[in-house]
Amino acid sequence: MANSAFLARRLTPSGCIIAGTKLAAHREALKAKKIKLSAKVDAAVHAVIAATGAIEALGSTDATMTEIDRGADRCIGAFNSVVDSVERAFDHDGILPLSENEAARRSDALLVRSEVLSSGIDFVRLVYSQQWVRMSAMIKALERKDVKAAVERLGLSAEAGRLRRWTDLYGQKLGVTEAKSADPAIKAVEAWHEAYGTLMVHVHAEYDDDRDETHALLRDRLLSPYEDAADEVRRAEQRARTASAKRKAQAEPEPGPI
Repeated sequence: MANSAFLARRLTPSGCIIAGTKLAAHREALKAKKIKLSAKVDAAVHAVIAATGAIEALGSTDATMTEIDRGADRCIGAFNSVVDSVERAFDHDGILPLSENEAARRSDALLVRSEVLSSGIDFVRLVYSQQWVRMSAMIKALERKDVKAAVERLGLSAEAGRLRRWTDLYGQKLGVTEAKSADPAIKAVEAWHEAYGTLMVHVHAEYDDDRDETHALLRDRLLSPYEDAADEVRRAEQRARTASAKRKAQAEPEPGPI
């Protein structure tokens, strides 16, 4: 398993630069205090700093991949929402029993959920290469005869087709579905996440004594740059969800008088 899998969220190129720069500053502060790092941790810190420099050397962020990722995420989220809405439309059947047609439609939605979306859609926060693996698994599940039939009965064939197209484009951009190299910006960001994931593994292995104040300090100084950046991504996502919910609420018509 890649060490980047230990990171909770994927950062943007600018987020990587901010976190890497902060890590370098923390390392210098530790050196000033004459706190020596273990060989493995020191090497991992150097790797993150080098990976940060590689991203900075590109001169600009990879807006194209960012846009592809955003489009794919929106399509995945929309597909999930439609399946969820079908499930919710036919819940509370203990109060209002389902007709035969209603039961069949809910059954189709549950099948698609269990085979295509069983693990939810939090994988859209993973690094690009890992997200593509999960997207590919979704497409493979959609090709199953029973799932494909359920998707057709639900009227989601167009949405499923678009998911396939986003997955193809995603893989092409990463260079994993065609015999061409991935964009340098994407490779640099992937390498940065792998480097920081490796650092996280070594830090927890070397400095895991909660009773040791130096261990606690080192965990904070070495891991907080990434954790702070990931928290900012989480807050941005929450703000976006709140804004989206507010827009939807404002768009809904006021209930008329009874």
